[in-house]
Amino acid sequence: MNYKPLLYALLIGSTAVSCIRKEAPNAEADITGCTLPGNVLIQDSIDVDVSYDESLNAYPIYVQVKKGTDCSQLAPTFTLTPGATIEPASGSVQDFTSPVRYTVTSEDGQWHRTYSISIEEEKVKEIPTTFHFEDTRTENGYYVFYETSGTQELTWASGNGGFRLAINDAEPSEYPTTLEEKGFSGKCAKLVTRTTGSLGAMVGMPIAAGNLFIGKFNLSNALSNSLKATQLGVEFYHKPLKLKGYFKYTPGNQFYENGGYTNRKDQFDIYAIFYENKDENGQSVMLDGTLPLANFVHPNLVALAQYKDTQVLNSWQPFEMTFDYDRYGKSVDLDRLNAGDYNISIVISSSKDGATFEGAPGSTLWIDEMSIIYE
Repeated sequence: MNYKPLLYALLIGSTAVSCIRKEAPNAEADITGCTLPGNVLIQDSIDVDVSYDESLNAYPIYVQVKKGTDCSQLAPTFTLTPGATIEPASGSVQDFTSPVRYTVTSEDGQWHRTYSISIEEEKVKEIPTTFHFEDTRTENGYYVFYETSGTQELTWASGNGGFRLAINDAEPSEYPTTLEEKGFSGKCAKLVTRTTGSLGAMVGMPIAAGNLFIGKFNLSNALSNSLKATQLGVEFYHKPLKLKGYFKYTPGNQFYENGGYTNRKDQFDIYAIFYENKDENGQSVMLDGTLPLANFVHPNLVALAQYKDTQVLNSWQPFEMTFDYDRYGKSVDLDRLNAGDYNISIVISSSKDGATFEGAPGSTLWIDEMSIIYE
């Protein structure tokens, strides 16, 4: 007798039974995702991959939402492991003025996990208003200036990163923005207009002015559009009145413009802007290095302070600049000010026209002990 057909039938039958047999209920009880309705999140997503906190007797999830969000009426939606349930219910409105505890139960009902969900408004990020230019760190071979005051922090931006693309073997002291040990008080910032070598000349950027500014330098745009790469401003929660500090300046010997050197005298530049960081549709606005070329004309500008005296001074001198609000005919909205709807930036350069790659190599501006006076 041929037993093979019978054997095949038994095998196929057992396989079919195993395929239709119900899987065991899931024993996992995890939150795998969390979202909030509306555009209220600060971060792109909420981190739910957290460790157990014995002090809370729960798995903590921390969420930051934008300023002005009503945390007493929020309805987070959760994604859970298959078959799991959650209490309070996903999507239900809860009062998050204090942490809310959620319990997730596995599909098989045997496992539970407790989460503590904390939702807080974004904390105001105040910047220091006094700048000593004492503290630096070295990044990518050049100096980066930063200021701290209690919980306040500010990192100054500069064009050093763009200079590095042209001359990547320069020492920190050979960059346009560097540190000087002998300032007006302690150390200071030293800004020098430098030549950028054959590579810089080849791309139409033969000089690089030393500069410092409040904002950020977008290195990815440094070669294609350096003015747009210079992005100006951070949130400021006060009405600025004056900018004061100390400087000294020595211009370089020969001014470079229009492909050659002339007898024109170089000048430094110090200016500060205060502007609305949202347009009429509520979209974010970031002003950039094209602003001086537009003679500081922009619909979002509220006030401008700029140093006007072009006198060459080789010894430390005080300066004081007043923010001109009359120029733009705008008043400061206190509610918007408290909500972080205004930006401030300070720009300092060893060559006033350095943004268009005109200036005298060797022009040097020292800057120290600067402060914003505000209301």
